[in-house]
Amino acid sequence: MKQNITDSVTHISGNAVKKVSLSNKDSKNIKKVTNLMVDVIRRQRRLWRKEINDWQQGRFARYNADIPRTWYLQEVFDDVMLDGHLTGITENRTLRTTNKKYIFSIDGKKDDKLSDFIEDKEWFELLLTEAHNSVYYEYSLIWIKEYIKGEIQEVELIPRGLVVPEHKVLLYDLSATKGIDFSEIKDLLLYAKFYPGLGLLEKAAPYAILKRHSWGSWDEFEELFGVPIRIAKIASQSETVKNEVAGWLEEMGSAPYGVFPIGTEIDIKENSKGDAFNVFYKKIEALDKELSKMVLHQTMTTENGSSQAQGNVHEATLKEVVYADEKKMLSFLNTRLVPAMRLLGYNIPENAKITIEQTKNPSEQITIDGEFMRNGYVLKQQYIEEVYGIEIERMPSENTPAEGKA
Repeated sequence: MKQNITDSVTHISGNAVKKVSLSNKDSKNIKKVTNLMVDVIRRQRRLWRKEINDWQQGRFARYNADIPRTWYLQEVFDDVMLDGHLTGITENRTLRTTNKKYIFSIDGKKDDKLSDFIEDKEWFELLLTEAHNSVYYEYSLIWIKEYIKGEIQEVELIPRGLVVPEHKVLLYDLSATKGIDFSEIKDLLLYAKFYPGLGLLEKAAPYAILKRHSWGSWDEFEELFGVPIRIAKIASQSETVKNEVAGWLEEMGSAPYGVFPIGTEIDIKENSKGDAFNVFYKKIEALDKELSKMVLHQTMTTENGSSQAQGNVHEATLKEVVYADEKKMLSFLNTRLVPAMRLLGYNIPENAKITIEQTKNPSEQITIDGEFMRNGYVLKQQYIEEVYGIEIERMPSENTPAEGKA
């Protein structure tokens, strides 16, 4: 944090101080607290392939009533997110919320000066993404890592495995039983949890793991039956000749030809079960559809639809999901972020809040505007230029007939 270390203090107090094991004097030293936070997020991630039993053990640890632990299940979530289809549908849903234009407004009108605090800011874009990822991972604890008075410069996601949401505790270590009471740190730690439950990845994990098994089985099937078997029959019983012909077969690789001595007969055994791959393909296809329905509540925005009418129904279903996400996002921003910004020195009035700027579709708006004009309404030049993205040199006067009319 870019501040004067000797003059700055943190807002950590009460139970948070006891859990961190800092003295009252140390709790006001922003350098020591910052070093503690850096230590918390510097953790070695353990990588190995997760299976169904890992998912079950992770859920058992997560639902433990006495000492719930989240890191095991979060490692399973990180592993299954390597799935390409799951990555695509989650990003599809996330981008439909984060790609909206967020602004500050007062009494329903955009305030340009306040909106400059968040528009085109890298830290704000990252905050939107990580906050929305709570839909899949259950929660996100976002640390405002660097700031000066009235300007946030960098934010960072705290590893989810160190967070115990039920107790509002940020553990110092995976094996620790105490940590920071993050509910008391309202300026530097922002907690996002959009929906109840453990996140969509709790339900998606077994599907992604089973899908990976099918990919592996399909790969083995390809090795066994995908390439025709070549058998060489030779008259000689000499081991030297046998080894030499075997070497030639190996050296052929994928070449369509080979040179063999007289008397050698080459027999190619092709797999007669041409549709056996459907066992794996259909299973993978079915699992992808289940994942799409789970995350997007429909399939036709990621799969080929059978008709435009059905596609419109599926798109409308997705819009309802996105609308719910947007409401949750605005609630998080105005309940968590805006108060934190005020504590960090931003001059934000109490009646100001973050909203989503309503953009107009020109092809749809021109029909609406045409109806107004036919009923005698007059549109302003500024409105026409903003909606349709054009520059108007002059507006026709009431006494000047439109071109083409007498």
